[in-house]
Amino acid sequence: MSVRVFVASNAREGLARVRRELGEDAVVLSTRPHPQGVELLASAYGELTVSAPLEAGEQPGSSRILQELNRLRGLLQNQLAGFAWGSARRRDPARVTLMQTLFAAGFGGALARTLAARLPRGLDADAAQRWLRQVLIRNLPVLPRSEDPIRRGGVLALVGSTGAGKTTTLAKLAARGVDVHGAGSVALVAADAWRVAAGAQLAVYADLLGVPLHTAPDAAALAALLPQLADKKLVLIDTAGHAPQDPRVRDVVALDALGVRRIAVIAASLQGAALEQAMTRFGTGAVACVLTKLDETPQLGAALDGLIRHRLPLAHVCTGQRVPEDLHAPHAAYLVDRALKGARLATPYTLHTDDWPLFAGVEAERAAKDTHAA
Repeated sequence: MSVRVFVASNAREGLARVRRELGEDAVVLSTRPHPQGVELLASAYGELTVSAPLEAGEQPGSSRILQELNRLRGLLQNQLAGFAWGSARRRDPARVTLMQTLFAAGFGGALARTLAARLPRGLDADAAQRWLRQVLIRNLPVLPRSEDPIRRGGVLALVGSTGAGKTTTLAKLAARGVDVHGAGSVALVAADAWRVAAGAQLAVYADLLGVPLHTAPDAAALAALLPQLADKKLVLIDTAGHAPQDPRVRDVVALDALGVRRIAVIAASLQGAALEQAMTRFGTGAVACVLTKLDETPQLGAALDGLIRHRLPLAHVCTGQRVPEDLHAPHAAYLVDRALKGARLATPYTLHTDDWPLFAGVEAERAAKDTHAA
């Protein structure tokens, strides 16, 4: 086995040198303090040899040995990431505090790392937080009032996951449409053939608003119905809700061929992974988004993170079940302030000081696995 010695000012710089000179699969065998910082012993993965006795029929390149080496490499990477986190905290506390704020508020690692890398040098903690607030406000895609889909009119379909609140949201939007265009220029379409009593619920709203309700149980029926509603300034379609991974979600994209514009209805109360699935499957190709259940969302960071990364324009937010009172135009500054306030909530999921190095190690190990798999 060919072992090389690397001396660097800190663990992160040393690990970067190891990977640069020996490759991404290099294995760090040991680390220890050095007068100049830290000393690392490392070897290229392909040059490793095993001197321990092999079991019968086992070859040096067997999967068991490789798995063990990968496990040891993961442990070392985890430890080095923790060391690097501590070093970064001492060297650039404002940048680390910014990342901690974003993580604690529910924002994801990709956006947190991007913003931290762009933080101007020389800012103290308070100035860094002000910079972060302004950057988030500037990048949150909020539709101006003049581009509100309800005001512009046309044929709009509300799409989203089961339980996102599409039917109640449609009723709120319909009430807004009646105020803008008049009851005679608005029509509702019940296209949810899966949920029991979905049409009955929508019929109650249609009766209260004084607008006609039509049914279209499938794509063919909807295609035949839409020409009959050509005189309406606003047509709102209530679609069936499915889980993002359900194959039937493909039917949503088929609406585009009928000239229907889609509005994604996404519950802000979803956890990060579920939000990402919903925005990927329902937000792609949508003209706008409505965030629902803000009243049930103590931490808004994940929802804003998804809107920013997917560049999904936010048209409305919903803060309860009342129709139409709980439908509001979005205000970027309010939403960002509320999201950052969520970072100060004390919950059982809040990371404490001793947890951050471990968290950094887990993130580094996951990134290493993703790189190796690629």
